[in-house]
Amino acid sequence: MSVYKRFTLKKKKREGSNAEDDEPRSSSGDGEVIPKQPLEGEMPTFFHVGKWAKQCLTTGYDFGAWHIDCTTNISDKLGLYSFGSARPDVRSVAGGVGIREKLGIFNLYQTWQTHGLLSTLGLRTEAAGGLANAMLRATYIPQNNDGVNVELYTGYERSPVKLDVIIPVWNVPKFMGYVLLHLADKYMFAYRSVYNINDMEFEKHVLCVGYQNENTEYGLKLENFKELRGSLFQRVGERWAFALKAHLYREQGRHFSVGGQYKIHDDGLLKMRVRENGFLGLVYQAILSENIDIMYHVGINATSPLDGHHKFGVAWSLKC
Repeated sequence: MSVYKRFTLKKKKREGSNAEDDEPRSSSGDGEVIPKQPLEGEMPTFFHVGKWAKQCLTTGYDFGAWHIDCTTNISDKLGLYSFGSARPDVRSVAGGVGIREKLGIFNLYQTWQTHGLLSTLGLRTEAAGGLANAMLRATYIPQNNDGVNVELYTGYERSPVKLDVIIPVWNVPKFMGYVLLHLADKYMFAYRSVYNINDMEFEKHVLCVGYQNENTEYGLKLENFKELRGSLFQRVGERWAFALKAHLYREQGRHFSVGGQYKIHDDGLLKMRVRENGFLGLVYQAILSENIDIMYHVGINATSPLDGHHKFGVAWSLKC
């Protein structure tokens, strides 16, 4: 996982991503978290339910976003890194520099970011026949005027059960976590909740079920017993695939996106999607080299082709 994604993924889990798609900026997406493939011996997470559909219908539709990652390994135990991300209008610019160090079983990260400071101290170890992990995470954002925030990310997995919990330690109002059951390498059942300590009430309950084999994926999530979301991904042959994501039921009305992808060659993918409001998105994503990914994006308001809101963009991912 790249340095930039490593330090932004946790924020997305807590707050929800505000990534832009082919719609106007005021109508941002649903805050999808798209996790990396689990490492060998690791179980999937709650966010892997519906992952293929999210990749097909979300990845690459950002308008003109770019980010860069640079990592220098001084030794097996010490490394330096820098990262940055921005949009052409310069309304969203972020970046930072940092150092990582391995101290025995511990991993230490210290990052100086544009909006504040981030420090983490974590470990992963085998325990009771499974894999345990813990990470103490401290952040300081001067603009928030709320001082230092400290959380403990901890979890344990032993097939077929995985548990991840975020425990507030200092100046953090929310306790959250999930438990997942992974059966036969195909079926996933999970429950996730968010509890607000200040208000002494649950803010979120999510029940989900997922299925995945080599060519097919299904996902279904029920949130707060008020919103039902579903997703479908289906491969057709070696090059074609189709996907659907939809709010099957919600108080604010139904939303959906449907699309597909075509594998042009081993390192190139052409994708298209359309949403319920008539926005059509096209993406060409390619791997130019081991360290360079590129995505071209076109967003069109199909309901108003002459004077509607249209977008054109290109996104580069560089690792050095």
